[in-house]
Formats: sequence, C-alpha cells, structure tokens
Amino acid sequence: MKKFMLFLLIFCLVIGLDIFVMEPNLLIVKKQKIYVPNWDKNIDGFKIAVVADIHLGTKFVNIQKLEKIANKVNKSQPDLVVLAGDLDAKSITYKDCKKEDVANVLKKFKGKFGTVAIMGNHDYDPPNVIPQIYKMAEIPLLEHQDLFIYPQKIPVRIVGFKDLWHYKSIPAKVIGTKYKNTPTIVLAHNPDSFADMPEFVSLTLSGHTHGGETVFPIIGSFAVPSKYGQRYRKGYIVENNKHLYVSGGVATTSEMRFLNPPEIVILELYAQTPKTTVLNTKPITGINKNYAPILIPKLRKFINKIHIK
Repeated sequence: MKKFMLFLLIFCLVIGLDIFVMEPNLLIVKKQKIYVPNWDKNIDGFKIAVVADIHLGTKFVNIQKLEKIANKVNKSQPDLVVLAGDLDAKSITYKDCKKEDVANVLKKFKGKFGTVAIMGNHDYDPPNVIPQIYKMAEIPLLEHQDLFIYPQKIPVRIVGFKDLWHYKSIPAKVIGTKYKNTPTIVLAHNPDSFADMPEFVSLTLSGHTHGGETVFPIIGSFAVPSKYGQRYRKGYIVENNKHLYVSGGVATTSEMRFLNPPEIVILELYAQTPKTTVLNTKPITGINKNYAPILIPKLRKFINKIHIK
C-alpha cells in the first residue's frame, strides 16, 4: 500500500510538472503536407508558416520568446507567414511592452511573399494597439480584405476575416465569387467560420482554440471556445472536401498544457489528385460543452494562491 501511495504521489508530481512547467514552455514545429482543392499544381510545395495566439506578455511568452518564434519560422524558409490572430492588445498594454519593440521583432518574420496578419478576439481592446503595431512592422492586416501574391506568376488570393466574436460576418459575402477559380486561402481566427465556408476555398487557416490547452484521452478538452465543441479543436480537418487547419497556438492563457504543446505549424500545399483526395477526416470527439468560462477564472485564482504562497 505504501509503495502504491508513493508511486501515486510521484506520478501526480510528474504530471503536475508537465502541465504547469514543461509543456507550457515547449515550442514544437509541426510540419505537414496537405492536398487541397482549387490549387495549381505548378505551385505545389507552397509553404505556409502559421503562428497563432501569441498572447505576448502572458506568462510564457515575452519579447525574447517572440524572437525565438521568428527564428524557428525563418529556418523553415516559408513562402508565406500567417499571423492568425491574438497578438493580445490588453496583455501588451498592461505588461508595458513597447509597440516599437514588438514591431521590430515582427519585422524579423521572413516569408518569400511576406507576412500577413488578422485580428483575433483579444486584439480589439484596448483599440488600435494591434493595428498600430502591424503598421509599424509593415505587415498587412486583413480585415474583411484580400490581397494577391504571385508564386511562379500564378495568382493566389489571401482573404482575411475580422474576428467572428466581434463581427458576425457571412463568409460567402466576404469572399464573393469573382475569383472562385483562383487558389484561395482564407484566414479566420475563429474556426467556427469554417462551417459556412464556400466550397471553392482551397484552405482555411485558424487558431483561437489553443487546441483546448489541456487535453485528455477520450474526453478531449474541457475548454474549447467553440460552439461546435471538439469538432474544430485542433489540426487538419476536412468536411465534404472543404479543408481547415487549426493551429494549437503558441501561448497558454490558463497557464497549463497537457498532451498539447504550443506549436508553430508549417504546411506544404499540393493540388489534389484522384489518389490524394480526402473528402472527410475522422471527427474529433469528446465532451461537447465548453467549460472554459467556468473553469479558467477558478484555475487562475488557484494558481495565484500557489504563487503567493
């Protein structure tokens, strides 16, 4: 019995160390080839680096960590860098991060066809903080706007959405049909937009969920900020040949991670062929209710008490 209790104590300590210290401090680079519709085979291998949910100024992400992220991204030599929302206006302001310092680090992200950004739900308050930083960094901020890049002189359309929690937009209206035969990549911070995405979109890129932060086998995560539960929690998702990739994000706002380390995502895009077509991926299952609004405030109080002691 004593041996069992000792084993249980050690096991709990190891798990606790992983959840509160080891995993939140990790930063993995996840690489994946995906085969998407409405893509030109002449630009097969087009490489996108996705960095989501930086939340600069939170516990595990400071200016030095942001610079480390930029260095890791640049080593992959991406064609395009996507900053998929939640640089975090409030945290940057309250932690007194200088806008100029943040912008100077953001300038270090190097994509062959540049860097583009969108707003996340944490980027609007205080107002103008994040737009000003991106302006200083000379990074296009797409808010229901698009731009075109031309790898191998082939047009690729990049469409950026405003955040879904702040603007109840209709994807079909934002994207339109004028360029429906053009390879199109949509940047939508919240993956809930994906359910209504037009079929001709080649790929949708999102963040927001942080992959659920703490994930348990079978159960999934108790904190997925999505009305669809676990459905768009993380990773590569295909529904009726519509393609979505949800990054698990860089930061850890609950100050915990489990079986879900912070990540940078590197995607290589290829044109679908009859052999590589995926109509549907296996659904992500688990509990359906989002307990984040209930659990996270309580966990933060508990963590603060531990820190004080």
